[in-house]
Amino acid sequence: MNSKLLEEYENRFAGKGTWVLKCPAVPPSGNITKRMHWTAYAHLMEMWYLLIRSSDGFLTVTLPSGKRFVNIIRYSKRSLDRDNLYTSVKPVVDALKPSLKQSGVYKSGKKVGQAWTRQRVGHGLLVEDNDSSLELKVINGTLPKRTKPYTLIVISDFPIIEG
Repeated sequence: MNSKLLEEYENRFAGKGTWVLKCPAVPPSGNITKRMHWTAYAHLMEMWYLLIRSSDGFLTVTLPSGKRFVNIIRYSKRSLDRDNLYTSVKPVVDALKPSLKQSGVYKSGKKVGQAWTRQRVGHGLLVEDNDSSLELKVINGTLPKRTKPYTLIVISDFPIIEG
């Protein structure tokens, strides 16, 4: 890992409404996730939920009071094009959203009248992932040789300008 970059973020924004989370994995490309079976995608979502929960700095992040600015830097051997890059971080952003439990009744088909429930796991570090409560920027990071891929998530209550 580029510890200088992590130190720079921590020193520049420490205690100022900005948190840095380092996860020891990178999300798969958007082309890979769109071809996944739904159960494999559910396992991917659960993995990112646990990776974020176990990352350094997770316990210091406060609950959101409004719009959050999130920079996700994906360090891997291959850089992705823009559409694959943004699509690849969907499981990460979904794990940052709050948990949600929904229920209802089937209105058509073979199960008419039967009850259904579903639950989305999340940490609640974002209010929601819509434009009014999230500003997202995803960056391809360069990875030095013989370094394992990782993802850096920078969550802030104010805009961070990156070059």
